Amino acid sequence: MIILMAELLPMLFRQWEIERYKGFLIDGSAVPTFATGFDWYSQGIILRPGRLSSIVEVKRIDGPVFNSKEAAEERGLQLCKDWIDKRP
Repeated sequence: MIILMAELLPMLFRQWEIERYKGFLIDGSAVPTFATGFDWYSQGIILRPGRLSSIVEVKRIDGPVFNSKEAAEERGLQLCKDWIDKRP
């Protein structure tokens, strides 16, 4: 997925609470699951600046289920950081 970075980057930081980490942009998300009640899957999304002022999705990581939206978002960020730290 390619997004025009110059136009959307400020909005992304405000709306999705994207963080910069070691040259990447990372986001921890909480995805609702209603099959088991009101639980949240954790998900991490790793992006990087691309050519021509774009953003490219590098990796999407699904994590465990949490009872709290905030806990799922925090775990999503940690999944991203762990993946980046383990890269060669």
